[in-house]
Amino acid sequence: MPSRTIPLPTPKPFELRLCLFGHGWIALAPHNFDEATQTFTTVLRLGDKIADATLRAANQHELSLRLDCADKLSAADTKLAAKQIVHMLRLDSDLTAFHAVCKGEPTLRWAHRRGAGRLLRSATVFEDLMKLLFTTNTTWSGTEAMTRNLVAACDSRAPSGARAFPSAAQCVRDLSFYRDVVRTGYRAEAAQQLAEGFATGTLTDAQFLQQQTADELWDRITSLRGFGPYAAGQAMRLLGHYEELALDSWCRAQFAEREGRKKAPADSTIEKRYAKFAPFQGLAMWIDLTAQWHGEAAK
Repeated sequence: MPSRTIPLPTPKPFELRLCLFGHGWIALAPHNFDEATQTFTTVLRLGDKIADATLRAANQHELSLRLDCADKLSAADTKLAAKQIVHMLRLDSDLTAFHAVCKGEPTLRWAHRRGAGRLLRSATVFEDLMKLLFTTNTTWSGTEAMTRNLVAACDSRAPSGARAFPSAAQCVRDLSFYRDVVRTGYRAEAAQQLAEGFATGTLTDAQFLQQQTADELWDRITSLRGFGPYAAGQAMRLLGHYEELALDSWCRAQFAEREGRKKAPADSTIEKRYAKFAPFQGLAMWIDLTAQWHGEAAK
């Protein structure tokens, strides 16, 4: 079975686990993390080829990416795989300004020291948006189940037997597929429309990733069916715009617990608290709320 190993330089500082566990995407198919070996595995689409991808820290400043595929991998394939991993781990994102702000804030100084803020995203915007639809008005176990059902149903297998997230074309199905197989409930029409948009080229990754103002990107995302303020705010964060807090029930519960209240502070109060971090308000809030995930005591 053809395989390739590719070295990927990392920013300084950078921690693979910190990036992978910055939010919940690591728990969604086709991703997996082996605690014993500190190895991240996923499945990548390289044109019409499906490859197992195994990623680990080779040393302090470099990652090692191994690709295993049933077909011979060309130089173009390995270049595409490296590009996807760089995108997913935000290795080319410049967070210097964010880290500089964190350095002067006692509660977030750890983010500067450890290079926090590079939140795992998907290889494509389509995958991120579909997964975000699956997070709306449901439990996290519901999100995991919907994602798992969609990946399993489309059956794009890598040599290991793991399946890639389906392409937009594979996701162009009737509503009964989303309701009865993926079990999306009311999200069926939104999921179907999203797939059709990307499959036909009406929607493209470039439309969301190209340089544009935060307001322009917000308008583009909220024009999609199913993307209200929460889902749009989360999408903005994954696309490198951090102005939106994307407050949800989990965030509000964290504020209430931290402050010993029965109810969280008003959203306007939370907004004022993080205004000084502009244009990184949403990222600063998220890093603050999730500090304990990374062994940093919340203050």
